[in-house]
Amino acid sequence: MGARASSTPDLERLAAVEQRLSDHEARCEERLAEIRATAASTLKAVEGLKSRFWTITLALLAWAMAQMWSANQARLSLLEQSAPHEIRAVAAR
Repeated sequence: MGARASSTPDLERLAAVEQRLSDHEARCEERLAEIRATAASTLKAVEGLKSRFWTITLALLAWAMAQMWSANQARLSLLEQSAPHEIRAVAAR
């Protein structure tokens, strides 16, 4: 009878440990699911930022090219305006 009485608390403790282990594994699975959801959300956000980055890069490149074209047109206009005056000056010599 003494052996049986001492094994009952051992079985109860073992059952309690198994229950705690089971609860712990369930919490770990929940946390893993949350981590995966967060990682997927972060990856989606990064992809969105990459597309915005390329959009801004292309817009800046287009702006820079427009600035260069505009400056070139202004320079060309100045050259065309000053050319007849210089030709007259050379012809007058």
